[in-house]
Amino acid sequence: MMPELNPELRRNLWLQCGWQRLAGALVVGVTIAYALYAFGGFARVLFGANLAILVIFGMWGPRRAADSLAEEVGTGTWEMQRMSGLSAWSMVWGKLVGGTAFVWYCGVLAILAYVLAGQQLDFPPGRAGNFWLGVYLALIGAALAHTTAFAIVLLLMRKTVFYRRLTITLAQTIGFFVYVVVSGVESVRLLEQVDVAPRIGRIGESEATWPLIGAILGSFLFLWAIIAAYRLMRNELQYRAWPWVWLLFLAFAIFAAERVALWPGSSDLVGIVSVPLILMLIVYAAALADPRDPIRYRSGLIALAQCDLRRGLAETPWWLSGYVVFLAYCAVMVTTILTMPQDGLPRGLLYAMLRFDIFLSFENLAHSGVLLALFVLRDLLVLLCLSFGPWRHRADMTWLVYLALVYWPLAVILTFGGYLDYITLVLPVAGDNAWLNFAPIMLQVAVAAFAVRHFWRQATGHGASGLPQVGAETA
Repeated sequence: MMPELNPELRRNLWLQCGWQRLAGALVVGVTIAYALYAFGGFARVLFGANLAILVIFGMWGPRRAADSLAEEVGTGTWEMQRMSGLSAWSMVWGKLVGGTAFVWYCGVLAILAYVLAGQQLDFPPGRAGNFWLGVYLALIGAALAHTTAFAIVLLLMRKTVFYRRLTITLAQTIGFFVYVVVSGVESVRLLEQVDVAPRIGRIGESEATWPLIGAILGSFLFLWAIIAAYRLMRNELQYRAWPWVWLLFLAFAIFAAERVALWPGSSDLVGIVSVPLILMLIVYAAALADPRDPIRYRSGLIALAQCDLRRGLAETPWWLSGYVVFLAYCAVMVTTILTMPQDGLPRGLLYAMLRFDIFLSFENLAHSGVLLALFVLRDLLVLLCLSFGPWRHRADMTWLVYLALVYWPLAVILTFGGYLDYITLVLPVAGDNAWLNFAPIMLQVAVAAFAVRHFWRQATGHGASGLPQVGAETA
């Protein structure tokens, strides 16, 4: 009897944690640990536990977290659960914790074996530099990876309802990548090499090891992932939400990008330049995750035109508010660069600029910030054009192929072909010719905007603006 548990969590625990499965996992784990000890002692047990933690938490866990929701959508039971009256938090807690309960049980068994073997070996520091820091990295990396995979399924299940396996595989892959970045690289020795000193980075004005930076950022990102899963579940249950939490996350991303560096001694300019790049990736990810429904966009525009701020902000797509923040920060970056003294440029960045003959002055670097904003605007307009036009069913993949072709092969051809003066045609890198810097990209933005307007009119069927004409509803 577990009356204090919400029904969704209790149901998942009954399905995942039967006593036969729990006992079987314990017997198999003890047998494998004993076999490893018999063949190689506690060092072999430590290595085997490391590998088991990676497989269980990094590969199996994200799969189960994603499948806990996607399988219900695929079998048609999700619509019934949406009408069950459970709150969004109960849904998130029940599915995320209940769906991965058996994974955590097996993972804890592997961690116990890891700790017991480490005790016999005097707690070797490993690549994390500290034994217990490595354990924490495995735990927080697993929690973040599982929550990320669950949130990705919430984002994509309405867009790819007929491609459930693809959605689960994508969520699992991203979850595994998150786990490796946070914990796998610096805490788990996949090979039996000797311990190496962890690399040093910077948080604020203090130096810190990469594993410690990963633990701090991973802890904060886990909290954000939980909030994201909760907000996405509220959206799925048809609650109206304002974008304040999204804007707070963007503020956190800006703060983290400015204050954290992977090498010590870097100047403030490196943080200022890195923030727009991170914001650009966030905006691109938000644009891909958005359904990009022209009818929903039209509804938001009508609400704003009628001064219905609450509804208008709720209908505002995340990528649009993210681009506004990105644009504002680009303006701050350009202003900072233009007002910064010449000796403010870090030596390493100056060397790279002179070596590749790209930037010769602060003015060119500032122009590159403006170009970056225009390039991102062009890419977003191209995505909207694909989403509103006849390619809407293949818009995401077509856009990714477009980005890959524009930013990779063409840039490589121009670079190694000796045409660096024309690199600004495909990359937001400014040269000395202001006309060549801005004329091509502004022409591309204008053409993309005209195409979006054309397909917008076709998709909404309400005139040039996409809004209903005056008196149309009363006619």
